[in-house]
Amino acid sequence: MSTTTERERVKFKILWHLYNHGYFGKKHTPIESLKRGLPSHLKGEAERVARDLIREGLLTAKKTAHGMDVSINPRKAEEVRRYLGAGPNIKLLFLNIPLE
Repeated sequence: MSTTTERERVKFKILWHLYNHGYFGKKHTPIESLKRGLPSHLKGEAERVARDLIREGLLTAKKTAHGMDVSINPRKAEEVRRYLGAGPNIKLLFLNIPLE
């Protein structure tokens, strides 16, 4: 199990990845792709965080032939944008502290 700080960094990375690549609504990506770029000890945490974000309504899930895809819920896009730009604390967690 990861710490709260690691979990917040994983959440930020998932939302940042989806937001910056334009994965909103009908444009979606496999949930497995969210694990890219994370250290191996946090890859399982990425899937758990994504499922929590789905429960919170920030992400939408779509079942596909190859598994589950996710995208940002267009109705929550503004909330996600505010979270990503919430200020230096979140950004410092993600940008200045190594994940490993």
